[in-house]
Amino acid sequence: MPKILVAGIGNKYMGDDGFGPRVVDALLNHLSSADSDANADVNVDTDVDVRDVGLCGVTLAPDLADYSLVIFLDAVQRGGSPGTLYRAEIKAEDVSIWHENAEEEAILSPISIHETRLEEILRFAKAIGTLPERVIFIGCEIKEVKLGEEMSEEVENAVKKAVNIVLEEVSRYISSECSRVNEMKLKNE
Repeated sequence: MPKILVAGIGNKYMGDDGFGPRVVDALLNHLSSADSDANADVNVDTDVDVRDVGLCGVTLAPDLADYSLVIFLDAVQRGGSPGTLYRAEIKAEDVSIWHENAEEEAILSPISIHETRLEEILRFAKAIGTLPERVIFIGCEIKEVKLGEEMSEEVENAVKKAVNIVLEEVSRYISSECSRVNEMKLKNE
């Protein structure tokens, strides 16, 4: 079974910027209670790693080689309503390594709330050959970034929704991989 990484990016001590790590915490709590519940509706294999990667930057890129699917969770500023969730699937072939006009792109890019943006991690991973074939990004529109662990109500509510989205994505991926393996077995028989 392929390995999956669910990675929460952000600083949980800076208000809404803690969205990614908070989803990881909530997901781990859900999974630990699901393990003890005989009637759990979601069964996640041990091939799923759930990690708070904080503000890791490009140092995470080499680790990505171990996974066939990575789900990143992070806070974003796109101009939407606070708590809005965004989902994007990023395929390896869609990630470009070099840009002809890197200075212009840096000026035109939306302001990141992290020193190293996810795009840079993905580009570096592709450059060193560790980018997984599938990456899913789940971002949450923030309200404010301020010192402290308390998040806005909108982002706090989005954490619960994001947990469900991650569980659905993992279940869908595991199901599709199991189907693919079964099809391969049938062809080989």
